[in-house]
Order: sequence, then structure tokens, then C-alpha cells
Amino acid sequence: MNSTRKIEKGFWLTLAFAVIIIILAGAAFLPTVLASRETSQAATVGCGGNEEALSALDCCNAYTAKNDFTTTMTGTVRAKVIGIPYSQRIHGGRTVCCDGTFTDVAESTSALVKAALKRERRDGKYCVSRGDYKNKAFRYDTERALPEKNYIEQYGKPFTGIVKYDLDGAVISATTVADNVYKFVLDPDIATRYSRNEVKTTLGSKSYPKYTSVEFTLTTDGERPVKVTATEKFRVDKFGGTDCTAVFTETFKFN
Repeated sequence: MNSTRKIEKGFWLTLAFAVIIIILAGAAFLPTVLASRETSQAATVGCGGNEEALSALDCCNAYTAKNDFTTTMTGTVRAKVIGIPYSQRIHGGRTVCCDGTFTDVAESTSALVKAALKRERRDGKYCVSRGDYKNKAFRYDTERALPEKNYIEQYGKPFTGIVKYDLDGAVISATTVADNVYKFVLDPDIATRYSRNEVKTTLGSKSYPKYTSVEFTLTTDGERPVKVTATEKFRVDKFGGTDCTAVFTETFKFN
């Protein structure tokens, strides 16, 4: 009897970790798609908050729209399946140019998951490729080119602004935290109306994920974004429903 219980316990533990790995391997790349610069410009329409924070956000959006930049990104996605918590660390970054070209990379090299995804727009084409980890480095497979309409349907709008979210009418509150530091709380349904496409595609879900909370903190130098930290909570329909929390920080550098 005890032996049977041990076997059953071992089975469920193995299943739980397998489920977590599947979910996190897909959810790890959630921050790599979303709002365009055009939608970011309309961030303050119909929102609440102080003028200083909203002005800082608009100023940073305007600056990134006219200047090339690169970012470095670190993040963590946490999930709990069958009562077992697990976290996955992510790193990567973006290169964004004013002419609309960009490269967006997210990679993870934990003991349980080694996965990577690269997205680009160049010569008017959108390309997606996945990374295979060999000899302590990722090698990306053959690119898959997509028309813009299909790219948006599968991965959301290109991530070329200061945040990945669609800000048009999404800002619920904006507050000044400290000098040149501002916090924004977003309507989760409006802010993620494009990003959910990528989550559904990556995880192979039957339905879109349900976001319950989305917020970000913006640090500026008075004119340009210096750092953005975003926190989001959502639920996916895998294995009876799985709750996830993702926290990502991007640091900006302008050419």
C-alpha cells in the first residue's frame, strides 16, 4: 500500500513539473510582443492620474519614436500547478530603429528549460525563429516569414515602444513615486488585447489567457526612458487552469 502511494505521489510530482515546464517555456516569451509606437502615443486619453506622470510617459513615447535604441531584459515567470510552485528566469533584449526594423530576443537557460525565441522585422518582412541550445549558446533555426496580418494574429503587434502594452485608453491610474519615477496601473483587458494572441499561439491554448492585473513602473532621466519594470498576473486554460505571475525589467540605451 505504501509503495503504491509513493508511486502515485511520484507520478503526480513528475506530471506537475512537466506541466509547469510546458507553461513556463511558452509564457517565458510573453513580453516579446505588443504595442506599437503609434498606440503608445495615445496613452493619456481618458485615463486618470497626475499630470506629471502622464507627461513623463508621453515624453518618453515621443523620444523613442524618433530615436533608435537597444534594451537589455531580465525577467521571471512564476506558476503553480497542483500546489507546486516553480519559477523560470528569462533574459534578452531588443534593437529598435526609427525605420520600423527591430530584433527582439528572449532566452532562458535554466536547468529544466532551455528555450529561445527571436522575432525580427527587416526589408518589410516579419520573421520568427526558435533557438536550439548547443555548446552553451543558442543557434536559431530556419526563419519563418509571416505577412503583417498573420504576424499580428499570431504574435500581436510589434514591440517597438517603451512598454509592450497597448496604452490607448488603458491607463487607469498614474502616480509619481519619486523623482523621475512613475507607476501606471492599466486595464488588463485593454492593455493586453494584442499580447494575448502570442500567449495563445505559444502555449497552444484553446482560449485566450485572462489577465487580472497589469502595471509598470517607468524611470526616466527627465526626457528619455531609463528603465521599465512590468508586472502582470494572468490565467491560462492549460491543465484545468494555471495562474502565472510575470515580472520583467528592461533597461534602455540610446545610440
